[in-house]
Formats: sequence, structure tokens, C-alpha cells
Amino acid sequence: MSEQAMIVLIVLLTVVSLALAFILISLLSQMRSIRSQVHFISRNETRKRLTFYGKSRSFRRLASDINEILDTYDERHEKILREDKEIKDTLTNMSHDIRTPLTSLKGYFELLEQTDDPEERRKYSSIITGRIDSLSEILETMFLYTKVSNVNFKISIDPIECSKIILETLFEYYDDFQDKGFEVDVDVDEGIRILGNEQSLKRIMQNLIRNSLVHGGGDVKLSVKRDEQGKKVVITLDNLLLEGQNPDPKKVFDRYYKGDASRHTGSSGVGLSVVKKLVESMSGDISAVVSDGRFKIAMSFKTI
Repeated sequence: MSEQAMIVLIVLLTVVSLALAFILISLLSQMRSIRSQVHFISRNETRKRLTFYGKSRSFRRLASDINEILDTYDERHEKILREDKEIKDTLTNMSHDIRTPLTSLKGYFELLEQTDDPEERRKYSSIITGRIDSLSEILETMFLYTKVSNVNFKISIDPIECSKIILETLFEYYDDFQDKGFEVDVDVDEGIRILGNEQSLKRIMQNLIRNSLVHGGGDVKLSVKRDEQGKKVVITLDNLLLEGQNPDPKKVFDRYYKGDASRHTGSSGVGLSVVKKLVESMSGDISAVVSDGRFKIAMSFKTI
């Protein structure tokens, strides 16, 4: 190789080396910038996101991916804070609900001790039993609401015969409907199976039936029917509204909603909220409709 060619080669290698060195220094600088921003964000409570102005597509995608992770983290963190606040507020409100039966229990126990009249003792004993049942229901609902509101709440999903479970739950309240003088119209397709949880479905129906008994005006209708395609089951429970009631269907599942038939004195205030959470935990849909003086809850689940 001639001396002139050797010089040209050396010059080319020098230029290439300098170019590679420049690119490497630029990449290291961009990496340090990203690393510095990540450290700042991780050590401070901030909604700052990574900024990147370099030409490297790989680093630009890396910065974008990190920002996406940060957005997801913030969304989850805010959701946890909201749910934690909801649980605390609910427990606070329900603790006030607990005080009412507790206070009255003390008074009726004192009356029971002060009288020897058999009739009065039976009356006070009956009232005390009712207050204890009310207190027990509030505590049970409080426990369930706290459980289903947990972000890590999971239920086991298995094939279940929903028609059978719903009918069995309804018949448990036969005497209650008789005592209230409510007529119950039942239209149930038999043998419908879904992927769900037996105890959760039972609790859903218990809450809806209690809601109809305590706050409804009678004439209860229960329907469990397959849709036209046979791929879903639609479950509806509706009843007459009491005079003067006008619930907002968009708000009835809200915690402690006060403008509808499910949120009056004597209820825990979260029954329909629990129902919604349990329905969604089984990948179902739920909605409410108010029409012609009737209040209807409709749920749907995929059949198997």
C-alpha cells in the first residue's frame, strides 16, 4: 500500500472514530438525562414526566414507555386513595347507623327490667330482637362492603346453575312477602348456567329482595330469561314505588345515595352498591330503570 493510500485510510479511520465517539457521547448524555429525570420523579411527589429531545428512536420509545408506566401507576394510586376514602367514609356513616339500634336496645332493656307485665315483656322482647337483627344486618353489610371494595378482592368463578340459586333465595323470603302482603310474579327459565360464584349470586339476590321488601310498594316481579341469542341471561327484579318516591336510576348504586327507595332510615345505605360490585366481580352488567311508578333492577351474565 502506498504512503498516500495509508494517509487516506488513517484520515478515514480518524473521522469514523470521531463520529462514533460523538454518537457515543451523545447517547451517554441522553441516557444520563433520562436517568436523572427518573431519579427525580422517584424521589419526589410530582406528576412530572420525562422529556426527551434527542434523535435516538430507541431512547424516545424508552422515555415514552416510562411515561406510560408512570401514568398507569398514578391512575392506580389515585384509585386506591379514592377507594380507601370511600371505605373510611362508609364505615364512619355506618357507625352512626349502628348507634341507633344500640341506643334503643339499651332503652328497651331498661324497660324490660322495670316491668313484670307479661304482655309488655313480650312486646319489649320482640322489639329488642328486631333491633338486634337490624344491627346484625348492618354489621354484616359493613363487613361485606369493606371486603368487596378492596382493590385485591377476588372471588372464585365456577359453573353455577343460576336459576336454581335465585329461586331458592327467593323462597327463603316467602314468609316475609306474605307478612307484607306482597304478590310475587315469578317467570324463570330453568337450567340456566353461568360462570359465577354461588355465594355472591345469593348475596346479590338477598340484597335486592330486601330492598324490595323494605322500600318497595308491593307487586314484585322476578324474571330470569335467556336473551334472543341464548348467549346471556337477563335477571330482573322490579316492584312498585311508594307514593312520592322518584329515585335517580343513574345514582341508585352510589354509596349512601339519599334520593331513592334504597337509602332511607333502617337500611345500611350501601346494599345496592354492594350488589353492583358483586355483579361486576362476576363480569356481569347491572342497571336500574324507573318507569310507570316502578323501580327495576336488571342484570345480565354470559351463559355457558
